[in-house]
Amino acid sequence: MSDRLKELQRQRALAQEQQEWLDREIAREMGVAPKSPAPTLVPSQAGTPAVDIEANRIIEQYRSAKPISSQVKQGCFVYFFAAFALVGLGILALYFYGHH
Repeated sequence: MSDRLKELQRQRALAQEQQEWLDREIAREMGVAPKSPAPTLVPSQAGTPAVDIEANRIIEQYRSAKPISSQVKQGCFVYFFAAFALVGLGILALYFYGHH
């Protein structure tokens, strides 16, 4: 079996897992009991343990990340106060420039 075929099968298995996760989340939001998941990975399709560990680490990293709405809100406040400070410095500079 070629490396490309193994990688394609692994990618297909990952896509099937994602599809099943989406189905479970949709069912949970709708208040419907989800269908029992069918096994998706067979041993020949499983990635290497190092790849699986790295993939799980990346998934956990983004799962625990702050929601984008709070990041956007925080960024807006930073830009607002930075602009406010620049306007204040500009007014202060004009004040000192006008009195000297």
